[in-house]
Amino acid sequence: MRRRRAKRTELTTFCPTTFEHKGKSYRAVMQNVAELGAGFQVESAADDPQLENGDEVEFEIRTPYGLSTVTGRIVWTKIIGEYYNWGIEFIKLSDDQKDPLRCLIDSPF
Repeated sequence: MRRRRAKRTELTTFCPTTFEHKGKSYRAVMQNVAELGAGFQVESAADDPQLENGDEVEFEIRTPYGLSTVTGRIVWTKIIGEYYNWGIEFIKLSDDQKDPLRCLIDSPF
């Protein structure tokens, strides 16, 4: 079993996400976040973005601190119940301490 390299934080706040993949737009929700990556779930059980390990995708994530853009590499995908879920490893994440996603990651909550 593979161990996580960083502690993840399950989110208690709603963080909607939008992204495009293979010419189609999708909406999802960020489920958890860590220094190295994040987990997501599509908003609708009917949506399956057909992500594959290694795909690089740019996400717009709305956090309680504002809107942030991040690029991630898909590292896993899984159907849980009837919803499509996946995890990313951050490729491009702002180093700016005022970036909304960085604020969420650095938050003690």
